[in-house]
Amino acid sequence: MSENMGVDVFKNNLSNVQRAYLWEVLVPNVIGGGDSDVILLRAQSTSIPGRSVGSIHVPFKQSPGTKYPGKLTYAQTWDCTFVEGEDKKVFAAIHAWNQQVVDDFDNVGKGDTSIKSAIYLTMLSTAGDSTLKIKLIGCYPQEVGDVALAYGDEGPVNIPCTWSFDRWEEVR
Repeated sequence: MSENMGVDVFKNNLSNVQRAYLWEVLVPNVIGGGDSDVILLRAQSTSIPGRSVGSIHVPFKQSPGTKYPGKLTYAQTWDCTFVEGEDKKVFAAIHAWNQQVVDDFDNVGKGDTSIKSAIYLTMLSTAGDSTLKIKLIGCYPQEVGDVALAYGDEGPVNIPCTWSFDRWEEVR
């Protein structure tokens, strides 16, 4: 046991740390049309969604009491920023999906099954192999943030999008 606890073992394993820049987002079924390869290639920043377990505190007489695991909760929102090209494919794909959620002309939306899709977030090794794959279930674009434009800015146009999801699971 002690041979696995040394500083040398720890140092040798540091070469295997997961890189924060090796990931991809796949939307296999872009609702309303759109190219899933464009979404895959243009996702710029995101995060692994969190989750928490509440607690149930049971007091007992004069003792501090006991805690038990409670309800599992998710934020049920997930942020991802996309870089846009002059072809406006990211904007078109997300806007078409939003129109399926609620059409801004007639204010009518489609049902849950026709507006939600799975999104896969995959972490990659330096060799390009999948190390962690998370499936976000029941996703739709909840909010597309403001896109800042300025004459003095030479950077790319970034489209921030907050997605709503029902739950997530690790895909093995």
